[in-house]
Amino acid sequence: MRPLDLEALLPSAHVRFAPDFAARVGSLVARLAGAERREGRGRNTFLGAGEEFVGHRPYRPGEDLRGLDWNLLARLDRPYVRVMRREASERWAVLLDASASMGVGVPGKLSCAAQVAAAVAAAGLRAGVHVRVLTTSGRDLEVTRGGGLAELMAFLEGEVASGDAGLETLLVPARLRDSGRVFAIGDLFGVGVDTPARVARPGRELACLWILAAEELSPPFTDAVEWVDPETGEELRLRVDPSTRAAYEAELSSELERWGEVAGRHRMRFGAWRSDRAFEDIARTVLDP
Repeated sequence: MRPLDLEALLPSAHVRFAPDFAARVGSLVARLAGAERREGRGRNTFLGAGEEFVGHRPYRPGEDLRGLDWNLLARLDRPYVRVMRREASERWAVLLDASASMGVGVPGKLSCAAQVAAAVAAAGLRAGVHVRVLTTSGRDLEVTRGGGLAELMAFLEGEVASGDAGLETLLVPARLRDSGRVFAIGDLFGVGVDTPARVARPGRELACLWILAAEELSPPFTDAVEWVDPETGEELRLRVDPSTRAAYEAELSSELERWGEVAGRHRMRFGAWRSDRAFEDIARTVLDP
């Protein structure tokens, strides 16, 4: 096996943010927050309603009155809101796949995933939650309300698609113990379909966003193809005929359908996106109520 030239094989291995990225994130988060206010959903709708009751807190002006505990109001003559576990923790975990396979495609899958991760984290900060960003390279960043998008971007720009550690290494219950919402962003290769069952629990929302290069969704096959595994450097040369292409597309479709079924069983948000899709479109699927 020849040494793997990462720069030559994966020209999109680095994270790149467009000059207008920060402005676009600001617009996205402002639109989401504005929609909440207009619809009267109150504070922290990004956190979801939660399922497990853990206590009460004072009502905040402008919140949805449906959250009031009317029995407590009648007894104490003061408004209190029922608190669910997700609001009690107010902690998000944003998991980013930075394995070598994320350097595939133009634009690179890693850049797309990093943009989505930054947007999701920024929305969490706007909602007042504690955000932790973890990457498969072993780096992590904790950001509180006092942090900002510039800090997130600088951290993510330090990532390079490399190694063979995928999202499975981050989807570990012990590491996500305090997280009310978990966002896994990457290509999901190597993630077992039983993993969501281990991570999901009452009061936690799990979202898995599968980022794929255009070439992976619809490979431009020719008669002779040389495949190179970016994570191992292993090479495979073969000739591709129409039946081989059809088999590849059927397998990919089956895998996406299987993940869709897993999402339905575990109330998990799931979507598969091309890396050239606008990050706003992808982020909205997990941030919109």
